[in-house]
Amino acid sequence: MPPDLEVPPLSIRIPVSIRSLFVIALTLLSLTASHVASAAGRTEWKSKVLKERREDQPNGDEFEDKNGYWKVEVAIYLPKAPDVPHVPMKFEFQPEVEYERTILDSSGKVVDRKVPLVNQQASIESTDVEFLDSGTGKIEARTRFSFKVTRGQGYKAGEYKVTVHDGRNDQKVGTPVTLTFEGKNTVIHREPMEFKGEKKKAKTEEKPKEDAAKEGDKPAAESEAAPADSEKPKDEASSDQPQTIKEKPGGCSFRPLSGSDQRSDLGLAFAALAASSVMFRRRKRAA
Repeated sequence: MPPDLEVPPLSIRIPVSIRSLFVIALTLLSLTASHVASAAGRTEWKSKVLKERREDQPNGDEFEDKNGYWKVEVAIYLPKAPDVPHVPMKFEFQPEVEYERTILDSSGKVVDRKVPLVNQQASIESTDVEFLDSGTGKIEARTRFSFKVTRGQGYKAGEYKVTVHDGRNDQKVGTPVTLTFEGKNTVIHREPMEFKGEKKKAKTEEKPKEDAAKEGDKPAAESEAAPADSEKPKDEASSDQPQTIKEKPGGCSFRPLSGSDQRSDLGLAFAALAASSVMFRRRKRAA
């Protein structure tokens, strides 16, 4: 039988220099990772879905109002206790989704939909976070902090990506999270516009009663006034025009007159006729 072969350990086959470099690299990598993890700290959010509140109705969101707000509550853990009791922090709110309420047609029905937002400007809320324990009077490495964001600041119902930064070095604290702001935004009208012109009034449209009554009185008045003009004697109307008197030889001529003048002229005519008849008889007797 062949003698047993001895296999040298791996540590003997790898040069010492290479093993040393490998150990140093692993050590540096672990230290770097632990340092980054400890420097970043962490955050714990009491709730990631926030209900809208109002100053006069803290637990209700019946109506969209400029006084509406959302209360943000978070626990912040730092790698070590800070040197000062108050640490400046920055909360960055990046809008991602807006809860839109829209009317799309003439029915007036409100449609709720989620509208994704892209390249929106982030809102940054800067505040001092207290790490002082009021019970013991010591500065702690952790604290609970709450604040509110309002509609008056430009916030709406929707979804926001929130990132916490340490104001001392602008380093991120924890990992970004998405917070949901519940509520009702202002309704947007997007229904198609309809242009309706006024219909022209028909010519046969009845006029108001007052106008009809007035117009009805006019013919009556005109009809009453008409006979007055029509009842004028033709002779009187013709008397206004100049007339020609035709004379016949050996006789008397007459022209028609109207009124009292006609009666007086007739009397004179009869008197002249009587006088002429008397003179005619006297001539006859003398002959």
